[in-house]
Amino acid sequence: MKSPSKISRSRYMRNTIITSFVTIITFLSMHFFGNDAVAQTKEYKINKFLIVEVNEAITPVTLNHLKKAQESIKNEPGSALLIKMNTPGGLVSITKDIMHLIANSENLVIGWIGPSSASATSAGAIISSSIPTLYMADGTRIGAATPISGSSDIKEGDMKNKIINDLVALVKSQADGTGKNPKIYTKMITEATSLTAQEALEENAHNGIVDKIQGEDGLIELINGKEYQKHHEKYKISVESNHVVVTFEKTIGQKVMAFFASPDMAYILFLIGAALIYLEFQAPGGFIAGSVGAVLILVAGISFGVLSLNVGALLLVIASFVLFILEIYITSFGILTIAGIASLIIGSLYLFQTEESYLQISATVLFSSIGAILSFIGLIAYIFYKSRKRIFSEPDDPYSGSTVAISAIDGDKYYTQFNGELWQLTANGDMSQLKVGDKVTIIKKDNVKLLINI
Repeated sequence: MKSPSKISRSRYMRNTIITSFVTIITFLSMHFFGNDAVAQTKEYKINKFLIVEVNEAITPVTLNHLKKAQESIKNEPGSALLIKMNTPGGLVSITKDIMHLIANSENLVIGWIGPSSASATSAGAIISSSIPTLYMADGTRIGAATPISGSSDIKEGDMKNKIINDLVALVKSQADGTGKNPKIYTKMITEATSLTAQEALEENAHNGIVDKIQGEDGLIELINGKEYQKHHEKYKISVESNHVVVTFEKTIGQKVMAFFASPDMAYILFLIGAALIYLEFQAPGGFIAGSVGAVLILVAGISFGVLSLNVGALLLVIASFVLFILEIYITSFGILTIAGIASLIIGSLYLFQTEESYLQISATVLFSSIGAILSFIGLIAYIFYKSRKRIFSEPDDPYSGSTVAISAIDGDKYYTQFNGELWQLTANGDMSQLKVGDKVTIIKKDNVKLLINI
């Protein structure tokens, strides 16, 4: 039988062990779950949504617009930047700058790919990986982020491979930090994977599907009270009842620059300008076509300065028009024209395809523009050919037998107007009796004069 002192000592040790165990469990719980508890208490109270529409290729104009919008609410903690996105692609360097802007914004950034039929492909998909709160409208798509000049058989050490690896590492870190699936964003780059809104939701590429921004069942109502992730930390959005929604419009300068920074527009302006210069060579004298063409090429040059341009492809396009012009002066039996057509097509296809670009001319614009230019050049060539044929088919002396009137007399020189041209007259006899208005008959053209019958 145990003594009372031993029983008390045993109970004391047991209680001590239990207390220590509870203390350790409590400490471990605080250690492992404390950060999440803190993260869950972080809350963004939003009273203003500033909408920025990205409805074009990603260019310096896009970056400038987003920067201006972000700066306008920098000192407004209750304001959020809402990016309404529909972009086909853009420049890789600008894409990275926009991602840096989003990731380091002091204001909350929300993204919406919409409305229906919109897309965030190429550069748009990469940017999407960095947006903490991202939604898509039904009928939209995301992905296909492989650089245009890249391919599945890229060799190790190739510059293209380095760019792709860099982009993969970038979207992995951004997608992981915003709670999205890094693997699916990686496939968008390495395998050009493209997903519908529903497929992307199943792959955890975004936070949900919503068809509008405001109103009942809209994006703003949907995100209220929900939790999201930024820089691996969770946060909660609380939309205040008196919130306002404002659209941040582009300046006139930004709108003009965005218009001309379109790859399609830059290409069309350049082709029209080159075609007008070609017309000037075909029918010289007025300088109007050539002057307008030069202005259009200068404007296109400004656009090319904004976009990522393949200089070799541009030289091929220029060479094509040089060949077309040479065809006017050199009898090549169509060889120069064929070479010009081939040069124009190849140069146009690769005009914006560089390692640092997601830009390309739409197939519709590309082939319709080439078709229009070739039709224009063909029409000019046909008219030129017909005019030359008519000239050579006419009699050597179309003036013989025509009756003209004396239009001017300057001393012993007599002049007449014939077919809109001023001609000096000559005769084998005495012309001193002729007066202005007298009718005479042309015998033939004598060098630069007309021989008349007196």
